[in-house]
Amino acid sequence: MSQPYVISISSDEDDDDDIEVLEFKKHTQHLIEQAPPKVVKKLSEAECPVCFDTITNATATFCGHVYCLQCLQKSIASSSARGQTRGRKGVGLCPMCRKTVAFKDVTVLRLKTGEVVKPPSIEESSDQNEDDAELDETLRDLF
Repeated sequence: MSQPYVISISSDEDDDDDIEVLEFKKHTQHLIEQAPPKVVKKLSEAECPVCFDTITNATATFCGHVYCLQCLQKSIASSSARGQTRGRKGVGLCPMCRKTVAFKDVTVLRLKTGEVVKPPSIEESSDQNEDDAELDETLRDLF
């Protein structure tokens, strides 16, 4: 015959410990929810969450996360190889949120980088007008 299970009911002291643990969990969850998201204003300063280097060949997933192209390729291949995507080729899991990502649906962000040009100030534009007038006069003299 099998022995019945014995359920131990904790004393009042243990209940206080349980309450402290629950309060700690609630406080921790509150802190996590209140933490400001890491905002990067320039893509050139963004850090890849896979390799922790500056993002190269920035690639965005449908869920909005941005990775290095090579890091995302490796991650999709890895999750596919582990059987997490039921054998579908070119389909994997987003490393950040674990949503299904099809490589054919990712967007490679092609950005032109160049020198930032400041608009001319009023003083510079008046100098430019004088230079243009001198150039026009010189051209008239030549022809």
